Amino acid sequence: MTTEALFELDLTDGPALTLHERASGHLAERYPWDSLEPSRYPAALLERARYSWTLRALNEFGSATVMGQLVQVMGEARVPLDLWSLAARFPAEEIHHVELCARMAMRLGGGTRLSYSPGAFAVAFDPSLTYLQRASELIVRVCCVGETLSFALLSGCLRATSHPLTRAVLTTLVQEEALHGRLGYLYLDWLAPDLDAAEKDRLGRVAREALDAQAPLWEKLRSSTKDGVTSEGFLLEHVTELGWMESRDYVTVSQETAETQVRAPLSRHGIRVP
Repeated sequence: MTTEALFELDLTDGPALTLHERASGHLAERYPWDSLEPSRYPAALLERARYSWTLRALNEFGSATVMGQLVQVMGEARVPLDLWSLAARFPAEEIHHVELCARMAMRLGGGTRLSYSPGAFAVAFDPSLTYLQRASELIVRVCCVGETLSFALLSGCLRATSHPLTRAVLTTLVQEEALHGRLGYLYLDWLAPDLDAAEKDRLGRVAREALDAQAPLWEKLRSSTKDGVTSEGFLLEHVTELGWMESRDYVTVSQETAETQVRAPLSRHGIRVP
């Protein structure tokens, strides 16, 4: 049974919070939160930004969940310790990103009400797969495709913005996610020589499914900009300050990344994406 839950975040008010803040670098103090003034932006754009940053927080929440699953499966598969150790850092980094994105939404006036299925993030495996095949599937689906695309899009948003708070938050996300996609190919450097043709074909289909899941998002992004104003009447300056690229840039970056940083390197490892 699939149950829906309201996406909500909370912190305790005790020793655990003190330890958390120490470990995460006291986010309330490290970033120039007061530099972002919500009254500067039109109400309609502000509402979209609140939704966007809340959705980013939810997506990072999902990433933290599936990264935890990746660590578990890699341990069950007994992959080399250096690969496993690198992956073990990722859940904590994703949780860090959840908090940063949520704080951005709060700075803009509060998070948007979003519902989600708590059990929907974890990947359901074919029970006939070995632990190593499960690890390979997660590596391809999450690292080689999902995190590679995410890193490219976040990097594009970072290049587009000049706002000090938005730049600071996106810089953290980009720096900490840089290794997430790379791990996929470090893993394949180790494993690919031992993959048989059937497993390479299966992983190619896994990559295709992961790319197809992204395509509907690209198709929605078709608005244009002229003379610094979007087709919806928003100033492009405001759009980039709040953390977006131009809409058409999302499509360009996504498609170029899919070809040059997903399909091509997978092909070099003998994994052809249909």
